[in-house]
Amino acid sequence: MARKFILAVLALIITAGAANAQITISGGFALSGAEIKRSNLDGETGVGGNIYLDYLLPISIPLSLGLEFGYDTSTFPYDGGEDVAIAIPLLLRAAYHFDLLPKLDLYLVGKIGFAFGDARGDSVDWAENSGYSWETSGGLGIGFDVGIAFYFSSLAGVFAEAGFDRYNGKYTVTGPSNERDSTRVEFNRFLTAGLSLKF
Repeated sequence: MARKFILAVLALIITAGAANAQITISGGFALSGAEIKRSNLDGETGVGGNIYLDYLLPISIPLSLGLEFGYDTSTFPYDGGEDVAIAIPLLLRAAYHFDLLPKLDLYLVGKIGFAFGDARGDSVDWAENSGYSWETSGGLGIGFDVGIAFYFSSLAGVFAEAGFDRYNGKYTVTGPSNERDSTRVEFNRFLTAGLSLKF
């Protein structure tokens, strides 16, 4: 159901954008960190990436709708080794744009969707080699950011978004006797910056 909804929104954006030439595609690097809630560990700041696809609605209010796909990592210590927690958000975006200058776009954006979770590292290897199974699951993804884009021409520019993005995930280890141990992870994205193309 969620997949059909996302595909329908994407088809609507592309169809409307083809008719009105108001599509913006942005991609960049993201700085993020994570917290393991059960053991109160803070992960190191990680570098991820993301792609935005936005469509400026052909209405009198300067609103845009879009999709966001990202990839975030954060490293944690584990008994002399380290683990890497991974979040892969897929979010719907809505932004209000302030009309400042022809080449400058300042906007507020809200996001909501789902974040897929994954993990790699020493504890994962230990669990698998010791007869334990390791499962990861995703959770809610939300975000509220301030963005700014500066266009060198009518087509290309640079952008940055800063604010509060959070992606929830869970990591569960199941032992040989079916005992289960779950850990909740919260990703926080701080900043994304990169290249923006307008069509």
